[in-house]
Amino acid sequence: MEKDVNWSFGEKKVSLSTAKDLILDLKSVNVKFKVEDDTLHILRDVSLSLPRGSFLCVVGESGCGKSVTAQAIVQLLPDNGEISSGEIQFSENGQVVELNKLEKFGKQMRDIRGAKIGMIFQDTLSSLNPAHKVGRQVAESLLQHLPISKDEARTRVIELFRKLGIPDPERRYEAYPHEFSGGMRQRVMIAIATVCEPDLVIADEPTTALDVTIQAQIMTLLKDLQKSAGKSFILITHNMALVSEVADHVAVMYLGRVVEYGAVDQVLRDPRHPYTKALMASVPTLDADKAVELQTVDGQTPSPAEVTIGCEFAGRCPYVIAACKERTIEMTQVNPGHDVRCIRLDANGKLPVLTGGAKDE
Repeated sequence: MEKDVNWSFGEKKVSLSTAKDLILDLKSVNVKFKVEDDTLHILRDVSLSLPRGSFLCVVGESGCGKSVTAQAIVQLLPDNGEISSGEIQFSENGQVVELNKLEKFGKQMRDIRGAKIGMIFQDTLSSLNPAHKVGRQVAESLLQHLPISKDEARTRVIELFRKLGIPDPERRYEAYPHEFSGGMRQRVMIAIATVCEPDLVIADEPTTALDVTIQAQIMTLLKDLQKSAGKSFILITHNMALVSEVADHVAVMYLGRVVEYGAVDQVLRDPRHPYTKALMASVPTLDADKAVELQTVDGQTPSPAEVTIGCEFAGRCPYVIAACKERTIEMTQVNPGHDVRCIRLDANGKLPVLTGGAKDE
């Protein structure tokens, strides 16, 4: 049985409850952006659970809400964005803190960012201060969150650089961001995110603009950190090829909703939602025996300013019927731990067989 208590952190009372095996739990989170006269519904009833020590990949096309999900978790939404409803619960030392109830720049949220939740951003050049040496930028996190001296912080950062494969770490500690390659700058960003040994690390498209060899090295680093330190990871990506290499669980998003969630083997090898199937059909293979013509997803994604009745994917879905457009579609469990948002699934959790590639009316 969970035990609820209320603690005061000087800002407001925050509800806490004894944690179980989840480090992060999003419950029906809605995020809206105000853009001129329009209200954009960026996240729509997003629910996600992250088991402690696991690696979750959040995938989908650009604009589906992946990065906004990460921003909402760490309370770094733009000024025109807000969490309009829902809960974001983070487990720390056996207690659950409701992050969405904390002040964005209040002391407790600042302490959680960096010390308990690390963030790896995709644009390393804009994330690193070009006027400051990289070693000192990493050490700043330690000095902000831990009671240690500058010399001890420097020693820890140099050792972390060495573990992350940054050559000549003592010299690189005194270097500036422009003196690093893209791959090495990303290693510095990993160092900033992990130097305080947070329980959760969120990586937002960390391999964008890197060549495939460097991508593989960065993802190996992240997976090794997860395994060796038992940390929890969320990877935001549109690269389906990376997912099978690192993920334990996968959440597929479309127009602000999670449409499929489950273990990586379940979702990638046996996708049940039409959108997930389309994503997997668009991934190239190097296996000549399995070579097939790559598929594309027809049609345009609806505007987030539209309040969609029914399934958001209906306008592009080959399985669509009238009922898909008439009511909100709820998640359905097709296997233990494998949930899909689709009413076309039969009693066995399978989609109907299409004939001639035409929409099933």
